[in-house]
Amino acid sequence: MVDREIIERFVNEMRRRYAEQIAAVSLPNGTREYVEALLERGDPETIEFLLKLSYLMGLHTGFAAANAGARSPDPEPGRGPLQA
Repeated sequence: MVDREIIERFVNEMRRRYAEQIAAVSLPNGTREYVEALLERGDPETIEFLLKLSYLMGLHTGFAAANAGARSPDPEPGRGPLQA
């Protein structure tokens, strides 16, 4: 299986598993139009930047939560941190 297929499976599994929580997240007005414009003009670099930025922000949030004493949920048996 190629990396793209692994990523696609992961994203689909996360979409299925966390659909309700993701749907509850509000983004600033105009976000969807901005992403559509990036797609229309063929700007994968900016989309990749946005993905990396959100990943980095998630890491920072997790680090801050851990330093504040928050506990993460126990992992599901047989699953690694980025496996769908």
